[in-house]
Amino acid sequence: MKEVFDEASKAEEVQGVVVVTGPDSVDVAMTPKAALRSAERISSAAVKALVGESARKAKDSP
Repeated sequence: MKEVFDEASKAEEVQGVVVVTGPDSVDVAMTPKAALRSAERISSAAVKALVGESARKAKDSP
């Protein structure tokens, strides 16, 4: 498994391009369309991870 970070990436618009920077030297430039698709995918994966985490905690509770 990859290293897990608890720090959110930063995103900004620079001359019509979305620039994302973050932990572990993340430095990506995307078109607005690609950035929106990436944001949707990240959001969906985060929801799945949170639901799974809640299910595991509920299973481990007495």
